[in-house]
Amino acid sequence: MKARKEKPHIRVERFSDRNISPLERHPRVGKTLKNPFSRIPSMTPRSWVNECIPNVLWACILVSALERTECLSLFRSAIINARERVKNYEDTFISHNHLARLANEDFDIIFRNVFASKPAVTALSALLLVDCLPDRAHWERHLTEPDAQHWQVLSRAVADTFDHQSQKATDVRWLKLMHMVIMGRVHFSSAQAEFVEELRLYPDKGDMRAVRPSIRAAEIAFRTFEFGEESKIELPKRHSEDFWSEMHRKTQCLPEDQPRPHETPKKAARALLDIAQRLADHFHSTISHTGIDARHDSSFGLTLYSIQLLTEASIMYNHSAALGRSVLRTIVECFIALAYLTSKDDPALWLKHRDYGSGQAKLAFLKNLRAEGVPKFIDLDRLERQANEDRWLEFSDINLGSWSELSLRAMAEEANVKDIYDSYLDICSSYVHGNWAAIRDASFTMCWNPLHRFHRIPAPPNLAMSSIIPDGSSLIDRMLDELAKLYPGFKYRLSDGHAVEVEEPAVDQEEQV
Repeated sequence: MKARKEKPHIRVERFSDRNISPLERHPRVGKTLKNPFSRIPSMTPRSWVNECIPNVLWACILVSALERTECLSLFRSAIINARERVKNYEDTFISHNHLARLANEDFDIIFRNVFASKPAVTALSALLLVDCLPDRAHWERHLTEPDAQHWQVLSRAVADTFDHQSQKATDVRWLKLMHMVIMGRVHFSSAQAEFVEELRLYPDKGDMRAVRPSIRAAEIAFRTFEFGEESKIELPKRHSEDFWSEMHRKTQCLPEDQPRPHETPKKAARALLDIAQRLADHFHSTISHTGIDARHDSSFGLTLYSIQLLTEASIMYNHSAALGRSVLRTIVECFIALAYLTSKDDPALWLKHRDYGSGQAKLAFLKNLRAEGVPKFIDLDRLERQANEDRWLEFSDINLGSWSELSLRAMAEEANVKDIYDSYLDICSSYVHGNWAAIRDASFTMCWNPLHRFHRIPAPPNLAMSSIIPDGSSLIDRMLDELAKLYPGFKYRLSDGHAVEVEEPAVDQEEQV
């Protein structure tokens, strides 16, 4: 038995059997990580769902409706009949577009065993629900009119083969590959004799964990023949998109059930308010003067701001909604900034962080002074006070770049917290910037109708996402650890919805100095 390949880039056990390439196999071109297949010249991908399923619909119906042994037996009979009883067998193929070219006699010969099976004929009547099949006239001669139950047969056939790596989809893909082999269109070297035997005796020979992926990889290579791209055979107009449009027109959407919103985590909100009050007390106990102290103000400020954001998110449903992801993104940035500032602990850098914020207040103030319509949420008097707070704004510079002159990623690397950047930034940023991933997650739901390709449809506001409270609390605890390095003595952390007193983390005396 062949050993399964280790996948060190996949540490989550339930995904260990997926064929997923690591980031290292995505070649970088400028600022784009290209997909691993981009290195293959002149490759034209063909979609299993969008193009192939409508073109082998008869096989999808049989593999879904019949017992597997019976179905594979009928598949074999169709291939053998084509090879042994059709004159120009090498030009035949078992997809609907190729079957449409056959004379009635040849079509009947290929499928004579299929039409001799009552369960197969009964299930295949579902084909007559589809008007756009190029070979519909052939099927009409052998099948009875479908009834309402056949919509379920058709729907289940698409659902069962929708995943291109599923067992049923692989069986259909084996049929396609074996037809090419038996018709003499595929040739193997002597070194591949074992694989040929595994194909011939499928699924009773070989380790299916190796055979199945090999079948799928080989089947992809011959889709150019299926769609008439490498032969002079004239095929009917491609019907795949017509099929999906027809199914959408004839059947209704089936919206996914919306989960109930999570309960408001009042206990977490109380714990956060408790931590905030205790941290405010620690602020007063560590302050040494009333002048500008960028180190003291920014370290406490970044932490208190993160606590406030998480508190606001926990009061209502925001913690389990799209807004919560934006909140978590801000908390992550605050944590990375604090970790970076703490790791450097340079007075000039602390001051740069503070001056950058003052400069941004000045920039916003000056821009809105000349605006024809000031946004309603902006309080210009308050903004002016903030811009003037540390010094007269006329003496304040405006930094149009990054306050640290580093990207957030670089700061995370410098502070040795890249793990946080990698885990949170990409997905949380999509909610801040309105990227498609966030839009899809928050504003759409799935239509469970397989004949609609499980497409996306608008949904009510999603208030039942996974809560950000556990991650937000964990990040705030790490911010409190960073703060303790600067101002020892604060011993409270968040635990199970409570502010609990813990042993203060040991501080490296040399680092503290």
